[in-house]
Amino acid sequence: MSPALDDMLVNEVVPRLRAVARTIPKIGAEDDEDIVQDATLMAARMMESAEKSGHPITAGNATYYAVKAARSGRRSGYTGRCDVYSPGCQIDGNARFDPLDATMEVDDEPCGTLHDVIRPFDPGDREIDPAEEAARNLDWEAFLAGQPPRQRRALRTLAEGGTMREAGKQCGIRDSAALKLKRRIAADLVAFFGEAQIRRLLEGRRPDWEAGLRCARERHACQCVAFVSWDPVPPAAA
Repeated sequence: MSPALDDMLVNEVVPRLRAVARTIPKIGAEDDEDIVQDATLMAARMMESAEKSGHPITAGNATYYAVKAARSGRRSGYTGRCDVYSPGCQIDGNARFDPLDATMEVDDEPCGTLHDVIRPFDPGDREIDPAEEAARNLDWEAFLAGQPPRQRRALRTLAEGGTMREAGKQCGIRDSAALKLKRRIAADLVAFFGEAQIRRLLEGRRPDWEAGLRCARERHACQCVAFVSWDPVPPAAA
């Protein structure tokens, strides 16, 4: 912009924007200073565009249209109304935001906070499902009951955190024989539990039923976080 328009923006437009900022609807954490910043940038763009096209513009015109744009929900970074984060979309009532510490309900029963529902999964802090743990223990005991005494002794050593060399010493065998025993135990585990189950445990994947339950909770959370509804535009008359 030219120096004259720069001076107009600073000394005439910005003071007027500050005077009317309190009357412009705020969305989320916006305050008067945020509105003034956005409106100032929009006014500067209008003034620069008018100057380039050769059209005269006054401080009153720049202030009027910048305030009108801000009041309708437009901002300097995005002027559309299709994004749920857009102030215009929220002013229209097409989106609603809830705090992350708000209590969520599924079928009229509380299911924790919104943050608990949508936060990423961390295997280290997941609570063990009692039913899953009991079923795992039953399967493990059934597997041990079908093993020879030497393999059962080695398995218990490994389950307590010991190495295969320590398991071999418990069984009274050398390292080469312990390696063969390790391969036999691995084959028996795959034959008893199935390759898919062993692979799932090694990769740390969660049970399928738990993933389905989490998906249902996330869908419910997304509906609460932002609900966007669009009215279909009627086709133009032929």
